[in-house]
Amino acid sequence: MKRLLLSTFILFTYIFTQASDTTKVLFIGNSFTGTFDVPQLVKGFADAAALPMVIASHTPGGISVADVSQGTMAHMNNPMVFDLIRSNNWDYVVLQDNQGRFVDGGGNFPNPAQSPVIAGHIKIRDSMRANNTCSRMLLFSGWAWKSGYPGLGDGKKLIANIYENYQVLNTSAQEIIAPIGSAWLRAITQVPSVDLWGPDEAHQSMEGSYITAAVIFSSIYRMNTETVMFDNGMDTSIARKLRRIAYETVSDSIKPTKLNSFIPTLTYTGTTLTAPTGFTKYQWFKNNTLMATTTTNTYTVTAGSSDCYQVMATNNNGCIQRSALVCKPTTGIDNIYGQEQITISPNPANDFIVVNNVKNNEPFSYTIASLSGSVVMKGKIDAGNTPINISLLTAGTYYISINTTDEIKHIRFIKK
Repeated sequence: MKRLLLSTFILFTYIFTQASDTTKVLFIGNSFTGTFDVPQLVKGFADAAALPMVIASHTPGGISVADVSQGTMAHMNNPMVFDLIRSNNWDYVVLQDNQGRFVDGGGNFPNPAQSPVIAGHIKIRDSMRANNTCSRMLLFSGWAWKSGYPGLGDGKKLIANIYENYQVLNTSAQEIIAPIGSAWLRAITQVPSVDLWGPDEAHQSMEGSYITAAVIFSSIYRMNTETVMFDNGMDTSIARKLRRIAYETVSDSIKPTKLNSFIPTLTYTGTTLTAPTGFTKYQWFKNNTLMATTTTNTYTVTAGSSDCYQVMATNNNGCIQRSALVCKPTTGIDNIYGQEQITISPNPANDFIVVNNVKNNEPFSYTIASLSGSVVMKGKIDAGNTPINISLLTAGTYYISINTTDEIKHIRFIKK
């Protein structure tokens, strides 16, 4: 199947003077990273939050991770890419591939003779880890063509397919997925006046780059992007909505993205915050200000105040893990990273499926489509845990799109 080469931008490399406490991020991609300069937008968020960051980027137009036809220009074969990886002790490498290689869904990637997608990502990951054992990769799970692709569905469906294939890829990579496309789906529903696609309906608009950068920033720092006052010249209200959507998307998907594997989970009893044991050092922060450096995994918070706390824990290998930001209003501590994910059960199913974990048990609408994108069922559920009768569907694989007031979620299931 013909795939669009995601193109049009030349190589940009940005390297900034660094401080010892700087978070260092390398971006490898193509014009989907280069358009409206996503790396610089991520740094813009960090600057606004007073978090020092060094960035470098390699984003030549049309280049993929592993397309064989691109020879030594393909990221996995390009000496410049590996020189960049070795040029600094990167904390994060954001790797963006040609999203057209992910649009089939269901774990369907191109023939390795055309593009060894998984092997290419693993090769770059291994180089990253050899350079810095503490480095983490963010996999750029984005979007494709706004109008979709014949036989695969519309733009929303392609985003769902891309996200699914990144989860398949990550069973091998064991890194972190940046759920960019998932944030786009929420924004499409919650802020319909904003077009995240640009005029060519493939690359992104400024707003599309902005929410993409917000997802990456939130995945790195585990903090509420909504409170970071960086609008980049956009309408303040729209920018804040996009930041909120980005943070909520990252927060709600820490399990499927594997972000939970790299977050120390904070619990609390009364006014005591507790981090997991087994780390050699704990740095406790209140409202982004370092309060204590200890070898103990507990910290006493200020009673009756509205503050936000975070811990940076160092393991035996010297690697630092940053917890989610935990805020303590007067009514208690609220950690958005503890939210459950919408799921369906059973899967596979015979006659009925049930949608689980809808926020506040609120009503929602749903649409069921075949793999070709044809709608076969739709309806509305007034309360959670209400069975949906699928007995009349023929055996096969389907997608259910679940629409709540806060989000749209696409889940693949099998009818037996």
